[in-house]
Amino acid sequence: MVDKNKQIYMNNPNLPSKGSVFEYSPVQIKQLKKASKNLLYFAENFFHIISLDDGKQKIKLHLAQKRALRKMRDNRFFILLASRQIGKTTMMTIYALWIACFNKDQKILIVANKEGTAIEIMQRIRMAYEELPNWLKPGVEEYGKTAVTFANGTRIGISTTTGTAARGQSVNCLVLDELAFIEPHLVDEFWKSVYPIISSSKKSKIFVASTANGTGNLFHRLYDSADKGESNWACDKILWNEIPGRDEKWKDDTIASIGSMEAFNQEFNCEFLDLGESSLNEEQYARMLAGCEDPKFIFEEGKYRLWEEPAKDGIYIASVDTAEGVGSDSSVIQIFEYSDLTKIRQVAIYSCNTISPVNFTEKVHEILKHWGSPLACIERNNCGAQVVDNLKKIHQYDNIVSWGASTAGRAKNQLGIVAHTNTKQKGVTNMRYWLNDLEAVNLKDIHTVKELKDFVRYPNGTWAAKKGAGYHDDKVMAMLWNLIMLGDELITRYFEVLQTDKNNKPLKIKQFDFGIKYFMNPTSIYSGEGREDGYNDTTPIIIGNAQNTDSDIDQLMGMGWTPL
Repeated sequence: MVDKNKQIYMNNPNLPSKGSVFEYSPVQIKQLKKASKNLLYFAENFFHIISLDDGKQKIKLHLAQKRALRKMRDNRFFILLASRQIGKTTMMTIYALWIACFNKDQKILIVANKEGTAIEIMQRIRMAYEELPNWLKPGVEEYGKTAVTFANGTRIGISTTTGTAARGQSVNCLVLDELAFIEPHLVDEFWKSVYPIISSSKKSKIFVASTANGTGNLFHRLYDSADKGESNWACDKILWNEIPGRDEKWKDDTIASIGSMEAFNQEFNCEFLDLGESSLNEEQYARMLAGCEDPKFIFEEGKYRLWEEPAKDGIYIASVDTAEGVGSDSSVIQIFEYSDLTKIRQVAIYSCNTISPVNFTEKVHEILKHWGSPLACIERNNCGAQVVDNLKKIHQYDNIVSWGASTAGRAKNQLGIVAHTNTKQKGVTNMRYWLNDLEAVNLKDIHTVKELKDFVRYPNGTWAAKKGAGYHDDKVMAMLWNLIMLGDELITRYFEVLQTDKNNKPLKIKQFDFGIKYFMNPTSIYSGEGREDGYNDTTPIIIGNAQNTDSDIDQLMGMGWTPL
């Protein structure tokens, strides 16, 4: 093989330019002809992937992938329901590159639900193309981040699932990745924009692949009608156990990792979970209602309710969900006690729908002092950012948990909980594990339990309160961010895990020493309201440790604090 013109694109030896000419050996000619006619031969002999364990290597297709690729090749309309991590994006990439190498003047468009995903798919295509032998490739005319055009006139482009995606374009092959995860308000408009692309030609093809994500959405409807033979779509399903090396132990480990059998069934067993599913079934709801009781203390006309007093040996976590304070959603503070992870206790809640974010910051700080300045999980989205930043800047409050910022593409050191699709989904899965699977959370507040019953799954897989007047999820979200402290990403950051359960979840924990804990008896700032015995201790309490110096204690006592 000799490149007579020695022409390469952008000084990359793996990119032959448009005018490159090759001399072919008899073996290469034979391989070229076979690869152009046989998709699987092309994939297994020339297509490279990057393995996390083995690095760059030729792909080894498993039987399920071969089956799906044949259907992709032989059908004009094809939809794939797939377990996570089975290589569905790789299959799309293989097909797109095969078409591009051996067909002239084709327009291939790959559409993903997120820009980052679309760019990653294009990166895979470019990497796989560069690893092909130069004599097998069409030359390069354009080689961009979002589009590649070859010397044979074929173009591969990417887009995202917006309402205007691909509108006005003429496409021979349309590939849709993770269709089930398009935001609900975009689904119909998106489909109206893309479907005319393939219906304008009798030979244009469309392929859809996605993991299940609830019922009633576009992906579910397309797959269900294809599976029942009610449309002209071919379909296939690849389950978790069709992947070599996955056995029952792998299944058990995965369930333990994601925290729920239900999540496994949707993510890996290709089950469409019912639309509108509640966080609680009727039995769970009845059990939690039975555990509710009247608070021991009621302050601020019912806004602040306590079932226990702060204890020096308690492990408390506070969580905060902030609203605008205009009479609709409520700003909520939840306090939970974690000394016994088989009996996690809701000990206090504050809720108000008219308090402004500025005044709410002061209220948060006040209540945090009641409970010994505990770790605070504060959602910083929207109005919550004001609470987080003011707590830190004005009150120098240091025990603010940070989580989810990098997932949402923000600075890693950003204080607070960043609510994002991924973080919220993890939070819901974690919450349901502790509430439903383990039945380890003792809820005392009836309003929290009722909100939980009306906290439902929507077609796109997200969780939120039922739509309509009177439905809210403020108390649930505050609880969700509280329980996230028991998740794998946070528990070891703030606690020493002394014992775990069979699923490797924490069973007994010890909080790292943060120094002096300042507990202020909540009755000290009120006039004994809600206290049956009328007791009113106006003196704050110091709970110290061996690291506290005498001067520390003396200084505090001089300010009116009393050692416990």
